[in-house]
This record gives sequence, C-alpha cells and structure tokens, in this order.
Amino acid sequence: MSTAPSPSDPDTTRPAPAPQPLVRQPVVRRRRSSWIALGVAVICVCGGAGGWLYTVTSHREPVVAVARDVPMGAELKAEDLIEAQIATDPALKPVPAADLNKLIGKRTTVGLSRGSLMTRSSVTDEPLVKAGEQLVGVSLASSRLPATRLTPGQTVKVIHTPKESATGAADDDKTAGQTLQATVIEVGSADNSGDRVVDLAVSALDGIRLATWAASGEVSLVIVPVEG
Repeated sequence: MSTAPSPSDPDTTRPAPAPQPLVRQPVVRRRRSSWIALGVAVICVCGGAGGWLYTVTSHREPVVAVARDVPMGAELKAEDLIEAQIATDPALKPVPAADLNKLIGKRTTVGLSRGSLMTRSSVTDEPLVKAGEQLVGVSLASSRLPATRLTPGQTVKVIHTPKESATGAADDDKTAGQTLQATVIEVGSADNSGDRVVDLAVSALDGIRLATWAASGEVSLVIVPVEG
C-alpha cells in the first residue's frame, strides 16, 4: 500500500530553464577597398572641376561692345560703343575697354550689330577714297536708287540712263546703258523732293564721265552683289 508524500518533505525537482531570446548577430559586409578609393577619386575630380569652372566663369574683363547697329564704312562715334563685362575666353579677341576712345573716328570694315563685341579687324584707318580715285557727288531721285539702303563702302554699278527726248528716243544712244563701277562713300539725307546726294568714289578715268552724266541727271545706281 503506497503512502502519499508528506507535505513537509522538500520538493527536490529542478525547475525547467527559461527559454533564452534568439539574438541575431549583425552581418558584417566587407566593402572592397578599391571601390572606396574609386569613390574618393570621383569626389576629388568633381570638386576640382567645380573649382576650375567657378574660377573661369567668375573672372570677367571689361571690353568694347556695339551699342547700336552701325553700317559698313561708317565712321564710329562715341555713342556707337559701350563697355561690357565678359568672361575670359581664349577664343575671343575683343578690344579692351581701355582702348574704347582709340576706336572713335575709325571706319568700320563690316556692318556691326548691337550687342556684338568689337575686334581689331572690325575697323580701319584706311580712307574709303583710295589713291588714284576721284570723289563725285551725284544727285539721284528715288526712282534711280534701289530701295535697299546704301551704306559707305558698298560697291555699286553706275548706269548711264539718258532722258528721253520728245520723240521717245534717248538723247544720246551711243552712251545709253554704259556702266562704271563705284564705291559709296556717303549718302545724304533726302530733300523735300525725295532726291539724295550720294558721294561716289570712281577711278580717275571715270571721274569726268560720271560728273558729266550726273550734271545732266542721267545716272542710276545698281547694287553689286557681294561675291562668296
């Protein structure tokens, strides 16, 4: 017959151990040193390029620019030029602002547009009337001039256009239609009748002939296209 344990007997059974929490160890990824070095190199290159770009764009110099449109062959005036600030560029050869006054009084070799930069090749000290040429003033009605504006230095063809007589024939058929080449030196303002005086430079051989035609009002001008 079994007997029940006495309440006073000590319990010698050991308690079960408490479950331990599962701790994940961090995974340590090894980065290749070559990738780190490449990243550092890229950062250095970008930083250097940015510094160079800032240095180049931040350095500006004063130069001479065109304040308004100026036709070819015109004499430069103070109001035609202005000082401007541009970033330094080896490809550009503008005139320094310190030389602005040296350009006044010179004639342009090309037509200048407002906002463009002045260069040494844009002006010349050479007179438009060259050695061996003569300057002849010709009064022309609007019907004997092209509608396109004439500019100093422009090459034109002078055509002898005799007036018709009462019979409808030209006064001088032998010279009608004869031409000679000339260079426009100056174009005067239109008078009340719309006529303009145009100063033309021609060779010494053509000077007397042109003056004779002009005196009779028998001259018309044609613009010669620029070759090239």
